[in-house]
Amino acid sequence: MFGTSCTLSPMTTRTATALFSTTSIASDTGSAAPAWVQLLPAGPELVARDGRRWRLSDPQAVIAAFKANGAPLPIDYEHGQAHRAPKGETAPAAGWITAMEIRDGALWGAVEWTDKAAAMIAAREYRFLSPEFLHSKTGEILRIAGAGLVNRPALRMAALSRAEDPASPDAPSNLPETSMDLTALCRALGLDAGASIDNILAAVERLKTEHQTATAAASAPDIERFVPRADYDQAIARADTAETALAAEQAKIREADVNAAIEDAVKGGKIAPASREHYRALCAQEGGLDRFKDLVGTLPVIGKPSDLDDKDPAAGKTALTDQQRSIASKLGLSDEEYAATA
Repeated sequence: MFGTSCTLSPMTTRTATALFSTTSIASDTGSAAPAWVQLLPAGPELVARDGRRWRLSDPQAVIAAFKANGAPLPIDYEHGQAHRAPKGETAPAAGWITAMEIRDGALWGAVEWTDKAAAMIAAREYRFLSPEFLHSKTGEILRIAGAGLVNRPALRMAALSRAEDPASPDAPSNLPETSMDLTALCRALGLDAGASIDNILAAVERLKTEHQTATAAASAPDIERFVPRADYDQAIARADTAETALAAEQAKIREADVNAAIEDAVKGGKIAPASREHYRALCAQEGGLDRFKDLVGTLPVIGKPSDLDDKDPAAGKTALTDQQRSIASKLGLSDEEYAATA
């Protein structure tokens, strides 16, 4: 039950598992399974690679608790006793802890390995040991409950097949004390509640990779879907300019169409010349030109326009000569009156 906890008596003790392993049970060159293994490193402060913290202030008391139990403790595979056995699944033993002793402050255990486990250790199919232990609410380790063969160390211990080797370079994290319940974490990762720590860490690594991929994609957007802001603003400005020019051109065309329709109506005798502005205002409304054309189609001819309607009254008149102007003056007539009698 790596990383999980459960109350064994009212708010006093909890069980936990951790790979304090720099305890590799198989060397790089391969060797027989060791008769003695390191169960816990020297204390008093013990820190797991995942940041959890415990204390081993009195290893002799842990040995005394083992002796009081009066029976060997099981070593299983991947903490099967904690994860699989409660669900009725097979959780065979890999070996049995038959004795304990203290070496330089670290807790060691004598192990009787099964033939299968011994062969797997020699073949380096398993390299590390993860102890299961009982601890108080304050993190003080009280007794060993067993151990599991694993391949991802969390606590710094010696390799099982090289019990005298120095600690591995796997350094522990220096995080605040915590007692982790991995059930919620498994659920968040989409894993079964009894998932092994290897599966949990693999899922976390997968999420990290997906996050890095998404972050990289966000920092380098698809050029087929996104454009630089400056290019976008320039394109919008050009579109606005083109739209304004198009609207002005359309207004000119509309004005020409309105004027042509009104002039056709005047020439056709459908409307009076003096009413041009009235109908021009009508045509300026939405749909006004179409309504004007429909109206003109229903109006009767009210009179053909006079030839003088658009002519300058003074245009075409011949000016009086000096002699004619003199005669008009003697007769008491104006130039226009005289011209009318001529």
